[in-house]
Amino acid sequence: MTQSALPLDTGHAQDLDLAALARLLRGAWLPILLTASALSTAAYFYADARPDVYRTSAGLAALPATSGNALISNSLVTAPALPPQVVDRALRSPEVTEAAFKALEDKGLDPAQRQAVVDAVQAEWRSGQYQTVTLSANVDQNLVGSYEVTAQAGSPEAAQATANAFARALLEWDRQRALNGVERAYSNLTTRLDVLDGAPVVGGEAVDSATANQMRSEVVQSLQQVEVLRETVSGTLSLIAGAVLPNEPVAPKPLRDALLVFGATVFAGLLLALARDRLVKRVQDTESLRSLGLPILGLLPPVNLRRSDPAGISSFLRHGSFREGLEFVRLGVTTALDDLSGSATPRAPLIAISSADMDEGKSVITSGLAATFALRGMRVLVVDADIFRHRQRQLLAPEGQPLQIIPLDDTELWVSVQYQTDLLNLRRGHLNPEALLQSIEGLRQNYDIVLIDTPPILKVADTLALARRVDGLVLVAAVGMPQAQVERVVAETSRLGIRPLGLILNRYRGGGITDPYGYGPSPALTLEQGGNYGHARN
Repeated sequence: MTQSALPLDTGHAQDLDLAALARLLRGAWLPILLTASALSTAAYFYADARPDVYRTSAGLAALPATSGNALISNSLVTAPALPPQVVDRALRSPEVTEAAFKALEDKGLDPAQRQAVVDAVQAEWRSGQYQTVTLSANVDQNLVGSYEVTAQAGSPEAAQATANAFARALLEWDRQRALNGVERAYSNLTTRLDVLDGAPVVGGEAVDSATANQMRSEVVQSLQQVEVLRETVSGTLSLIAGAVLPNEPVAPKPLRDALLVFGATVFAGLLLALARDRLVKRVQDTESLRSLGLPILGLLPPVNLRRSDPAGISSFLRHGSFREGLEFVRLGVTTALDDLSGSATPRAPLIAISSADMDEGKSVITSGLAATFALRGMRVLVVDADIFRHRQRQLLAPEGQPLQIIPLDDTELWVSVQYQTDLLNLRRGHLNPEALLQSIEGLRQNYDIVLIDTPPILKVADTLALARRVDGLVLVAAVGMPQAQVERVVAETSRLGIRPLGLILNRYRGGGITDPYGYGPSPALTLEQGGNYGHARN
């Protein structure tokens, strides 16, 4: 038997297969949605059972670093402005925290609520993840701007008291930092006064008593000013607004949490499905099919029709590379039939065309083969036995064109749907191989070849029963389909004693599957074929 009807190319398909992606999503959406619904429901009830959390903020202003007092500036004791990272670290310091805890106790806050705040803050010290009390900064490059001390607690009163307590404790820390500068200025002036009380020397020469008294008077005056600054120093931070009593809890939000969990689960499920799909070995090229031991009858490129394309199968055949690929398939089928019979078949051969799964392009290939046989003067009968789709009437029968329909027992014959082509449709929604073959047998003598578009083999078991009683079975495998499915089909046919004529590799983007000659539409197809198949894909 001939192993291949044409030269084969071993290039790999690289383009994104949107049809395969759609099949993947169609198969995964139900478990993903069920899982997402279950998890979001659990998240809703879990969040609804959690205690309320209230949040509020106190505002602080970050002032310029200069004090505005010449004495302090000249004594080099001005408290500099601090970057936000340092202020945030100060908020976590033991001095500020202990002062805030003491303020909470002095405010008469409920002991249980106070202890809950203390425990939460201390636990966050150990973990380094701060939520109960946080600091946000909005300062410019000169470190001038504002800070917000935000606190959250289990009641509005506790949240307000905590925010105010930590804000005021931070202000006191900043005041003490500035006061330290004043104390250094006071110490510097006191030292100068002690020197003047002795025998002052300036430039290595003793100062006379009048000059010393004048200098001593200036230092005493500066000391008096520093004493005043001790009471009025405020640092670089000041309170803008205290925390207000919050009206609504910020958490829990059961509906929001449920929606977030739902969206995250759907997203993760899709990623998992895509990742799992990437691990599946898929048909990519002729090398993927060689191990099956069947001849490869032809390679067909993908054809994507535009919405403006008016015709059914004729729109596919306008693509020269696709039509030429069908010619190789036709040659491979006829050669395989001759090899099986040893001579030309005296009666019209019955050829079943099938695939492992749906959406592999077998229906388009069936109607395309019918057109190629018809153009060579053969009378063709196409049998639409695909009980799921019934695509042949869309591909072959033009919309709006009057047809002669002859009703039979379980079928009906549509006469002259295309050039030299009739269509036999099932009238019932199930496949009965025995009854179908009887209907075909009564018509067989009127045709040169019969092409049967069957359901996918892995979807309808009766497809194999039908394949056992025809002259040949042609299998279609589309690029991107799981290779295990094709292997399973070949194994099932072998188990039942069915010897397929060969394989057609569909939607193959490889070297040699191009349109180098720029084929135009066939005149015979243009004149005789019609219909509307929308923006279909082979």
